[in-house]
Amino acid sequence: MNYKYEIINYDKNLPAKIMYLDLSSETHKTELHWHREPEIIYVVSGQAECPQNGETRTVEEGDFIFFNSEDVHLVRPVTGSRVKLVCVQLSFEYMRMFCKPIDSVIFDVNNRPEAKPAIIDVLQKIAAVDVENDDYASLLHISYVNKIYYLLMKYCICFRRASNSVIIPKRDFSYAKTAIAYINENFKREIPLDEISSVVNLSPSYFSKYFKNVTQVSFSEYLANLRLENAIQDMLTKNSTVSAAAIENGFANVKSFITQCKKVYDCTPAQYKKKLLNR
Repeated sequence: MNYKYEIINYDKNLPAKIMYLDLSSETHKTELHWHREPEIIYVVSGQAECPQNGETRTVEEGDFIFFNSEDVHLVRPVTGSRVKLVCVQLSFEYMRMFCKPIDSVIFDVNNRPEAKPAIIDVLQKIAAVDVENDDYASLLHISYVNKIYYLLMKYCICFRRASNSVIIPKRDFSYAKTAIAYINENFKREIPLDEISSVVNLSPSYFSKYFKNVTQVSFSEYLANLRLENAIQDMLTKNSTVSAAAIENGFANVKSFITQCKKVYDCTPAQYKKKLLNR
């Protein structure tokens, strides 16, 4: 399970980045990440499970979830299903032209009943754009995204530090970000609890409780899942053997790789690879 900072690159012709995604629970990547730019995820069909700052919400078809700047999050299909999504990643630099103090802003969408239905209406229109067969689809994207910017800035702005403004509380993820960045760089070798807790200057017992509280899984489970996904990926893309994939991705032995795979996917690595290739 990767947990990383992401840099968003925009199409120079659009004031936001728009992606149409079709995800399967069998192949999705569970990468917790955060980025500077706010992001909207709209569920076109299916259901999406969306951990956000340590809490998980299921987003139903026709609804959306909003991630503010540097919210730690991921989006995945509900187990055993597929989900189609529209992802809109917004630009602070674009918004700055209309709101100079944008760096101090967060958007409270859920508590703004005048804005949410209107945003859903725009997202439905974005989802219906025929990007493959319409040479002028980007013109529709520009108009729809500008409507989203308008709704967010007119109705949903809150200031982080203004004493007389609403502040949405956020959990302290600073230790988790440091820890997971370290895990992500070193998962191919043994990482004892004492080592990772010392990286963030916490006691092992306190770190264990803190880590599970903000990520919803234990440190050992998080590390095992990260190794599992990378090992499976090596088997698919590099044609690595089960043994090589296990050792190269930090498992103590092949047995521990197989055990973790059965725990997560209810089959062996070889069986899971075959299942994915036969989809």
